[in-house]
Amino acid sequence: MGVIKALHEAGVPIAGLVGASAGSLIGPLYAAHRDVREMVEVALSANMASLTAWFLGGLRIGPEAWGFGQKLWRCYGHLDFQELALPFAATVLDAASGQHLLVREGNVGRAVEASIRPPGLLPPVKLQGRWFVDGGLHDTVPVGLAQVAFPGLPVVAVPVGEFFLLPPPLRPASRRLGNLLWALGATPPSRLGGLALLACLVGEGPPPRPPAAATVRPRLHGIMAALPMRIQEAVRRGERAARAALPAIKSLLEASPGVMGG
Repeated sequence: MGVIKALHEAGVPIAGLVGASAGSLIGPLYAAHRDVREMVEVALSANMASLTAWFLGGLRIGPEAWGFGQKLWRCYGHLDFQELALPFAATVLDAASGQHLLVREGNVGRAVEASIRPPGLLPPVKLQGRWFVDGGLHDTVPVGLAQVAFPGLPVVAVPVGEFFLLPPPLRPASRRLGNLLWALGATPPSRLGGLALLACLVGEGPPPRPPAAATVRPRLHGIMAALPMRIQEAVRRGERAARAALPAIKSLLEASPGVMGG
């Protein structure tokens, strides 16, 4: 949020946003109306009670969602992608194949639900006949997909954490465990299928990731996603990191009419 806010206030022309997992949750807060004040106000309204209720309600985004999910519904969850003021795409992971894909059509709230759905804890989301889970698994910064979504535009990457990877000697055993679970009858929509997928993913090495045109890396010491009680401080740190990167980002404008954040 802080990075988007700083780029917006500096007049950087943002051509579109691509978000994985938490990035897909935040992206439409800005893409809905290009309103940074609304984006920050909605995010800061979250607290432990509303977020806990949201998780216990299945991380749904709808008019009857629990906790924070209802506020997200009012902000952008009721919109279709073509109704957004700014192009946005959510990344998802196919629960059967492990393939990372972009969602750019249909209901925004449903796409975000899929992009944040933790496998093994909650059932995957079914879109267009396929089961999808958290788009930030394994590849947390979808630079490659952002380049697909907005070809020819420079990508500004915002890493806020990496997926857990096992030490190389343990990876083959994890992959074997995942394959064994599939062989024992795990299916994509099942909890066992989610565990099989995770076992296979943690058995992979670092994801292949093309270089971004620029990277804004906020300092996240003391900021924990599992304990989201320092949202305002996280926003400030994102702003500081983006302002420090502004000279490099603005130099990209000489070669391109727009800058896209991924």
